[in-house]
Amino acid sequence: MAEQAHTGVDRPAGRRQGAVVVIVRSVGGSVVLLNGPDGPALPAAAVRPGEDPRSAAARVLAESSLPVPPGRILALDYQPVAAAAAEAITFVYDGGTYDGGELAAGAGGQAVFLPVEQAAAVLDGAQSAQLAAGLRAHELLTVAELRNGQVLQTAQSRVPERELAPHVWEPEPAAGSKGTVGSGV
Repeated sequence: MAEQAHTGVDRPAGRRQGAVVVIVRSVGGSVVLLNGPDGPALPAAAVRPGEDPRSAAARVLAESSLPVPPGRILALDYQPVAAAAAEAITFVYDGGTYDGGELAAGAGGQAVFLPVEQAAAVLDGAQSAQLAAGLRAHELLTVAELRNGQVLQTAQSRVPERELAPHVWEPEPAAGSKGTVGSGV
């Protein structure tokens, strides 16, 4: 069925727009920004219909002449778009750590490495928040969840202790062993 054009509140509820951002770092602790028509920005692109976010991240890096593959997801940023009766989700990927000179030269002069504080100051609010959350998630080996650029506190303040299912985590007893699975013997 062909999609019909909708305007204003007639747009179907639940319509999602996807985007990707890739954080590429230098060994010196700077991040790569691309010089674009609206000024410096993190490598980013919209996810095309039928394209998965990881492929979109690989595409934006290839189109930017940055010869790096996208790594793991560092953050997800959900943004409701009231005027469009839609929502957007930005996937923030790790682009790895590289020698800044080689990478910038490979990008044909499009890329510039800036210290994190400087980069955060020249980026728009959304990308600045995504950069900060992504770098923090990278450091903590976790994934950050954001809503409109604000990090959500998703961890429980006090996690109750519990006993793990021993039969799942303990190895099977050796042949001829008298112990039973989960008995701790």
